Amino acid sequence: MVRSENIEKLAGLLSADEYGEEIAEALVAIMAEERKRNIFVVKLDEIKKIVSKLDREIKLSTLESAVKKFIQAKRQPLTAKEVSEELGEQYPSLGHRTHSSATLNSLVSKGQLGKIKVGYSVYFTEPREAVMECLKRRDEEPERCSSTQIAAETGMPINVVLEVIGGLL
Repeated sequence: MVRSENIEKLAGLLSADEYGEEIAEALVAIMAEERKRNIFVVKLDEIKKIVSKLDREIKLSTLESAVKKFIQAKRQPLTAKEVSEELGEQYPSLGHRTHSSATLNSLVSKGQLGKIKVGYSVYFTEPREAVMECLKRRDEEPERCSSTQIAAETGMPINVVLEVIGGLL
């Protein structure tokens, strides 16, 4: 049986990785059953798209830059309404809560801010603060936490959550 170069590379990477055996075990279980394999191939394509975006430079619009700087300067979580009230005169479109909310959510999806939900209100803050608040609420430690759940709760991309968690360790 002839092994391709990529299979050899994968075997080498798995052998060298501290989680290599666990990853290999999971792959074997998935690849052994056609239905699971098909789902895996679709999900792998989604992961490739996410990973391909990691090295791209994040570009912010003028409004996004202004909102991000404002949040950083305030050094506390703020709602879309508060951002709207504070920046509405300087940036008229942000005077509308829906537009400030859209701008804040865009910053969250780009990993520049995180969300914290408190009752019916959503607060926007620095990624590190959002992750720390989420860890506190979930009663988790950075070493043993569900990064995917934290990403879902804060609205931030998983790579940003993992970077923040790595910085907390």
